[in-house]
Amino acid sequence: ITEAVTAKLSQVAARMLEDTLVGWMRGEVVPQPQNEAEATYSPQISKEDGEINWGLPAVEIWRRVRAYYPWPGCYTRWQGKQLKLIEAVPLVAEETVEAGGVVALAPAKGKAEAAFGVHTGEGILGVVKVQLEGKRAISAAEFLRGQRQFSGARLPSD
Repeated sequence: ITEAVTAKLSQVAARMLEDTLVGWMRGEVVPQPQNEAEATYSPQISKEDGEINWGLPAVEIWRRVRAYYPWPGCYTRWQGKQLKLIEAVPLVAEETVEAGGVVALAPAKGKAEAAFGVHTGEGILGVVKVQLEGKRAISAAEFLRGQRQFSGARLPSD
């Protein structure tokens, strides 16, 4: 989603810049200082911000996966390699299992859905697309077919 929004905003910004420059040249644009009392600061995002804490709720992790794509990306570690989550969806968990536990999910008919899920602090994060370090991004189903020992694994939580 970040990629699509970035592309759209760059087009809107280009049109706004053109209109603003014309107005500036005509003396129609009057600069206004920012209200410092309402200003807020956000820390700069770092690569480490993308590391997943499986103790967080599935919805929170899902939001981060969407917000941090394509950079810094959300990732965990498996067998000494970085595993990036490219696309995911929050799911409701009927039972509580230790955060970071990987489970295979039943395939959904007619649509590309999560092939595996990871237990979180609240719910399951269904994983749709991943990228193992040094490899190309693939569907979670394709990843499971090539990494059969992944189902049942425990991912580090922080």
